[in-house]
Amino acid sequence: MKAVIFDMDGVIVDSEAVHIKMKIQALEEYGIACSPEECMPYFGRSSNAFFSDFIKKSAAHISLQEIVARKHQLFLQYVANDGNVNPIEGALELIHGLRRNNIPLALASSSVRSNIEWFLKKFGVFDCFDVVLSGAELSESKPNPEIYLLAAKKLGTGPQECVVIEDAEAGVTAAKMAGSYCIAYCNPVYKNCGQDVSSADMLVNSLTDISAERIIGINI
Repeated sequence: MKAVIFDMDGVIVDSEAVHIKMKIQALEEYGIACSPEECMPYFGRSSNAFFSDFIKKSAAHISLQEIVARKHQLFLQYVANDGNVNPIEGALELIHGLRRNNIPLALASSSVRSNIEWFLKKFGVFDCFDVVLSGAELSESKPNPEIYLLAAKKLGTGPQECVVIEDAEAGVTAAKMAGSYCIAYCNPVYKNCGQDVSSADMLVNSLTDISAERIIGINI
C-alpha cells in the first residue's frame, strides 16, 4: 500500500441527508416532484447524473447547469447558516493518523469543488490532502473509475497500490474497477437504500474500527 484515497460525502462528512433535502428543494422550484426514496440510488454519484435523469423523466425544458448550480447554492446556504453537518465519527482522526505516518492522501468526491474545499477547510484537513479531485469536473462520474485512476496518477502511484475508502455502491464499484483495494464504511444512513457494497475488500461498521496502522499494514 502506497497511498490512500478518500471519498467525502458519507465518509468524511455526514451530509447525505442534506444533499437529498436540497435536491428535492431544487427540483420543486422547477416544478418537479421527487421523494427521498427516488434520491437514494444516486448516493455517491454526481449532481449532474441525478438532475440529468430527472430532467429526462419529466421532459422538462430545464438547463442542467442552472438547476445543478441552484442545488449547490442551496446546499452551501444551508451549511453556512450553521446547518447540522458534522464529520463522520473517526474520519478526521484517521486522516490525521495517516498524515502523521507520511502516507500520501487524495480526496476523490463527486461533489463540486466549492463544497469539497468548504468542508475540508471547516474540519481542518484541507492541507492533509496532496490531491483533491471533484467528479463534477470530469467527463464521467462514479461508478466510472475515471476519478480513482486520475487520483492515483496524480499521487504518482498505480491504482492497484492505493487503498480507497468509500461508502456508496457507485464508489465501491468505481474503486474496484480502477483496480484498487477498497474499504467500505457501511453507513447506517444507507441501511434500507439498497446499497450493495459487498464487492469491497473490507467492510467496517465504523471508521473507528480501522486505524492508520491497520491500513498501512494492508498487503496489496
